[in-house]
Formats: sequence, C-alpha cells, structure tokens
Amino acid sequence: MKKVFLVLTLVIFGLVSCGKKDSGQKKLRVGLNAVFAPFEYVENGQVTGFDVDMINEIGKNLGYEVEIIDQSFDGLIPALKAGKIDIIVSGMSSTEERKKSVDFTDDYFVSKETYLRKKGNTAVTPATLSGKKIGVQLGTIQEMEAKTINGATVVPNESTVNTILDLKAGKIDAIILEKAVAEEYMKKNPEMEIFDEKPAKIGMAMAVNKGKNPELIKQINAELKKMRENGKYDELIKKYDLEKSQK
Repeated sequence: MKKVFLVLTLVIFGLVSCGKKDSGQKKLRVGLNAVFAPFEYVENGQVTGFDVDMINEIGKNLGYEVEIIDQSFDGLIPALKAGKIDIIVSGMSSTEERKKSVDFTDDYFVSKETYLRKKGNTAVTPATLSGKKIGVQLGTIQEMEAKTINGATVVPNESTVNTILDLKAGKIDAIILEKAVAEEYMKKNPEMEIFDEKPAKIGMAMAVNKGKNPELIKQINAELKKMRENGKYDELIKKYDLEKSQK
C-alpha cells in the first residue's frame, strides 16, 4: 500500500510539475513611485500612467513580462542596487550624482520646474524666496533645485501629498514640482497657484544597476528611438496631456 501511495504521489507531482512549465518569457521588474500623475499613479487599484504605458510597450517589443513594483522614490536606487528590481522607470532625472550608482538610458522627457504657493500669498515671489520654507519630495531633482536658493530652508518629505498638506496648512511657503505633476495636483487642490516656472536642467531617464546590464540600456534606447519615429511616443504624450509640460 505504501508503494502504491508513493507511486501515485510521484505521478501527481509529475503532472503538477508539467502543468507549471516555464513559458520561457523573461521578466522585467520595474520600480517606480506611483504618486507622480500623469507619469505614474494608481487608478482603480492599478498602477498606470505615461511611464507605465511606455515601459509596457518597450517590454512587449523586447519580449519581457513587465512586473510593476511600487515603492518610495528615495528607496528606488537602493532597491536596484540590492537586486530587488531590474530597472527604475519613475520620472527620475539623470543627475551626475546618480550616475555614480546607476546607468541611465537616453532621456525620454525633459520638463519644467514649477513653483507653487498658497493661492493669494503674494508675499511669496521668485525674489522673496530667501528666508522662506520650500517643500520638496525627498531624493528628487526638485530637492536639488531648492538647495540652490540662497537663504531658503528646504523641507524634504517622503510624500508629495504631505508636502501639499503642509503648504495648505501654512507650515511651508512654497513647493517645487515637475510641471505636469503640479498641474495634476492642482486639479484636486485649487488652493495652490503657480508663481514661477523654469526649464529643467536635466531630463528624465530609466536607470539600471551600474555596469550590470549595458545590453538592456542599448535595447531600450533603440526602442525609444523607434517610438519617436513611429508616432507611439507622441501618442502617449497626447494621451497624458504632456505637450505643454515639455521643455
């Protein structure tokens, strides 16, 4: 009886194993922070946005199954270095400091930096930022921008939403956000208004662990070029209303 049971067990196990054969499709684990509408955000329980559509299109063309992993922005590079994700696609600017840790693709979007204040607070102007408190999301290019303002106090926060709440509550005087992101937040927070705007000095790019996957960088750059040539890139720009946010 024990032998029969053992044989049946092996047969069942074999059938189950056969049913789980690997399709052979490669997986691409994509790290992002889904609070940057229209680039990445959550809608009806799903992460969507310009970046998500773009990497899904590229992944499909390169034969990858794309897995989206949503986490804090300042934790993306550590996650990449630890091997928890394969690539960052999260509106990340290709700064020289980041290039010490990661390899970037070609830029896929160059935007504008937008300065916001509480509506009607005319005491906050481009000329009066010295001595003011400026809110930014931790680890972003906007944090770097704020630190160049002489005399300003930079107030970083892991959450853009919390930064906006601080502005509305009068705890900070201004916020710096990427233009398209700022405009999305303003739709739900009409208490804010734009008082200054500057071209971004650095574009957004995708990042992989430094020196680990140059072939992937090459393939993605080729796909980005194809998307610009075949109209797919402009299609996504129009879908997410990003024309006016470009540099």
